[in-house]
Amino acid sequence: MAFLEGMLTGLAMVAFVGPVFFTLLQVSLQFGFRSGFLVALGIFVSDVVCVVLCYYGASAFFTDQNNEFWIAIIGSIVLFFIGGAYLFKKGEIAEVKTSSLKSTNFIGFFTKGFLVNFVNPFVFAVWIAIVGKAQSSYATFTEVCIYLSVTLIMILLTDSLKALLAQKIKRFLKPKVLSTTYKIIGVLMLLFAIRILYYIYTK
Repeated sequence: MAFLEGMLTGLAMVAFVGPVFFTLLQVSLQFGFRSGFLVALGIFVSDVVCVVLCYYGASAFFTDQNNEFWIAIIGSIVLFFIGGAYLFKKGEIAEVKTSSLKSTNFIGFFTKGFLVNFVNPFVFAVWIAIVGKAQSSYATFTEVCIYLSVTLIMILLTDSLKALLAQKIKRFLKPKVLSTTYKIIGVLMLLFAIRILYYIYTK
């Protein structure tokens, strides 16, 4: 039961369209599937860290109003910078060979996925709810681990699929269309940053 519910929860997370989705899309379109997968891997590791922190009681730290305020400020600043960069990105569709990418590029893709996910306070809010649900629904530690592990793995698989699909449609996008896509992603990133600030202001 824990396995099946973990699968369903992981699949349901596909419905959440946030900054990480557009980061994953942009990197996959510009640099290919492997680079997009590294972003997905960064998101996955970030989620694992969030789950561990929430499970072992750090959720109180992230729900504290003072801490939540500074986390939101840092997250919005990161998203503002990323969104601004997307606005000026050109619609380059030249094929990028994996061999031409340095190890620092791969580390950068991983770090990008990790940070964009980790600095978003809404991500912690979601995981606090999921971890709370797991702890209240299952009587044993093993069942909780199965549920959370399967949920995380399903998120990694669906993110990897997004990266693959983005790479597949790349060939059909003209430079102008791709440039417009990047600008839309940039605007959405800025809106997400504003949303975080609005959320913390109204709270």
